[in-house]
Amino acid sequence: MTDKERLLEKYLLKIAENLDISPTMREKAEKSYRSVGEWLGDCDVNSDVKIMPQGSFYLGTVIRPVTDEDEYDIDLVCLLKNATGKSEAEIKRIVGNRLQEHKTYASMLEPEGKRCWTLCYEEFHMDILPCVPNNRYYIEPYLTEINLTHKLESGRYIPKYSNPYKYHEWFEERMRVRLDEVRKDYSIRNQVEISKVPLYKVKTPLQRAIQLLKRHRDVMYDKLPEARKDNAPISIIITTLAAQAYNNEANIYEALSNIAQNMPKFIKRSGDTFIIANPVMPEENFADKWNENQDKAREFFRWLESAKIAILTDPINVQGLHKVSEALEVCFGRNIVRRSLVDDGHDTKIARENKTLYVDGLIGGLKTTPSQTTRKVGGHTFFGN
Repeated sequence: MTDKERLLEKYLLKIAENLDISPTMREKAEKSYRSVGEWLGDCDVNSDVKIMPQGSFYLGTVIRPVTDEDEYDIDLVCLLKNATGKSEAEIKRIVGNRLQEHKTYASMLEPEGKRCWTLCYEEFHMDILPCVPNNRYYIEPYLTEINLTHKLESGRYIPKYSNPYKYHEWFEERMRVRLDEVRKDYSIRNQVEISKVPLYKVKTPLQRAIQLLKRHRDVMYDKLPEARKDNAPISIIITTLAAQAYNNEANIYEALSNIAQNMPKFIKRSGDTFIIANPVMPEENFADKWNENQDKAREFFRWLESAKIAILTDPINVQGLHKVSEALEVCFGRNIVRRSLVDDGHDTKIARENKTLYVDGLIGGLKTTPSQTTRKVGGHTFFGN
């Protein structure tokens, strides 16, 4: 890596850290979905109910919204294990009725969605997906496919399937080398068993790269006309293609460079038909909406080209720290970039004063947290000694 690339890597890492939701926000979200889970656990006396997270919250790729007016989302699966004999409409109604029975949840509940029931909290919204096992039984880690309650505008339900549990396993495996490293570092620093370190407690270059790509998308489409905003690339496509392209790079800059270059290789096309298969359920096509509206496909490639230039090319080509900052503000937003650069300078100053500044090999740059590949930077009195 060149000096400019190392500098950009440092800033991208700090920006990604600031994209994370705060520990307070996460704690509030976790408490909320546990409470909802306990309430829904009794929604059907004849069903064994299991509540589990899915989506970005589950994968450790959730990001803060662009503005205070926006909300982040939490996705939950409400699995009625013993209700495979019930119709999709009945399953959906069971969960909705139970939420209506709770005085607080009833006031937070939005009208029925295509697949989910949504609860609106002050800082986030919670999408709850009613479903049943696809193979009569749900047994982790063997039988984990679910049958969704997918409702068309006509009111008719059609078969839709997914497998959040297996997707989570696949996602972890795509970054296994780096995930094992950061989990080991975390377990040593916090004196906990590696097996008990949850995914959201640590971040690999893949997770950070996905956070940055999603933030660039959110900023890019924030002020565009609604027609284009409606066609913005969806998170599951960005996440899946990024994970497929990732090659266990050790830092964010190299991970982003590889991912941005190679994401299109994992999009299959036959004529006007696009296929981005769910890697754990090939019959589920994440690009099915592209085939209904080709503008969505065109918008994806337009966004990806913009991300390459805005995140990787422009900040490298400009001269001066203020120009680098301006380039990054275009990608990720002014406030978060300026806060990240201030945080970086403050952290480095404090670490040097406390003699807790580390260098990662010959190319990794300065860091304020130790790892298996870092060594401590010696003290400096600035008197020439």
